Amino acid sequence: MGKKRRKTGGYTLALIALGFIAGALIAVLGLKYMGFERTPPERPRVSVPPPARVEPERGPAPYEAPPPIIEDEPAPGKAITPPKLPRLAVVIDDMGPDINKLRELLALDKPVTIAVMPKMRFSKEVSREAASGGLDVIVHMPMEPKNTEGHNPGNGALLVAMTDEEIAHLLDEGFKSVPGAIGLNNHMGSRFTEDPEKMSIVLKDVRERGLLFLDSRTSSETVGGSLARKLKVRSAERNVFLDNTRDVDYIKGQLMEAARIARKSGKAVAIGHPYPETIRALKEAIPGLEGVEIVGLSEIAE
Repeated sequence: MGKKRRKTGGYTLALIALGFIAGALIAVLGLKYMGFERTPPERPRVSVPPPARVEPERGPAPYEAPPPIIEDEPAPGKAITPPKLPRLAVVIDDMGPDINKLRELLALDKPVTIAVMPKMRFSKEVSREAASGGLDVIVHMPMEPKNTEGHNPGNGALLVAMTDEEIAHLLDEGFKSVPGAIGLNNHMGSRFTEDPEKMSIVLKDVRERGLLFLDSRTSSETVGGSLARKLKVRSAERNVFLDNTRDVDYIKGQLMEAARIARKSGKAVAIGHPYPETIRALKEAIPGLEGVEIVGLSEIAE
């Protein structure tokens, strides 16, 4: 009887052990499915907008200077120009007999104005070469002086006794003799320029050609300038004679006086001649002129 109980007890122990093992397995499986693994629990998903598109780097943009500040901005298309200096026109009369004098003046490299007498040996050559060198050229028209003794204006001079037709003919011949001329001034003419009737013929002819007139003012009683303004002819008037005395220092002083007038009035006209002293004085003095600009006569006439 005792031996039989031992067998039953062993069987019971085996069943208990199996039950224990089965329970442990069930517990492990339960923990697994309940989410108690060693791996961290999965975080709840949060809706995040996609990141903005980032362009690939292209390096720093080149430096651009800020636009300048302009207090009074000009209208569109209008260029900004610096203020103009006072203007001085230097006119050299009596050109035509000697072409070498022109080349000395061209060597100054300044826009002096060349006044060419008609029907001289080199009148046409001087006119063409001066114009091609960028200089203003005008006809230096002989006109009747008050005192003909010692003051011969030469052939082709305009005289107060002439008819309108004779004056017109001589003007036409004068302009043909000086090709490319932009205007006319008087050679001598102290008597002729005082005569309103005769000067009207000259000025109307100049106006019809679309040219300008320079009154050399060989007489204080000239009507040339005032009549030109009345007839609406572009014109200018002489302010200073440079070389009444043929001395280099004197001529330099006269040039300085012309520059002073230009600075005071905004413009001035100085007349000289192709004397060696005058050309030397211009060469030495013009570079030192301050506060004025040497310009052609066309930039002075109004």
